[in-house]
Amino acid sequence: MRLSVRRVLLAAGCALVLVLAVQLGQQVLECRAVLAGLRSPRGAMRPEQEELVMVGTNHVEYRYGKAMPLIFVGGVPRSGTTLMRAMLDAHPEVRCGEETRIIPRVLAMRQAWSKSGREKLRLDEAGVTDEVLDAAMQAFI
Repeated sequence: MRLSVRRVLLAAGCALVLVLAVQLGQQVLECRAVLAGLRSPRGAMRPEQEELVMVGTNHVEYRYGKAMPLIFVGGVPRSGTTLMRAMLDAHPEVRCGEETRIIPRVLAMRQAWSKSGREKLRLDEAGVTDEVLDAAMQAFI
């Protein structure tokens, strides 16, 4: 019995659709559990929590909280910021994340919203005050 190329492609497509449907179903169930309050999202700090505990790849427990002091290392390219981050990360009481450009971009976006009269008007109409934006930035960072 000889399989045609069409039948093989049809079977592979059906298998792919089945796998995607199962994954989508799992995500829907997880979202429902999070929304119902039965489970918290993976690695997310809920507002009522004072502290987030994460276990690193080296099986060390890291505790994060709002009262924890933050260190921002910033600078122009090729100025030694990567070396500074690596040296800070070597200290046992300092934990450095990956290098990211998202925080300066988010802060620049926030500043652009404040400077733009049109965006400022839209935000005011929606009831989004400077305090709300500041709280959102603080929660994100």
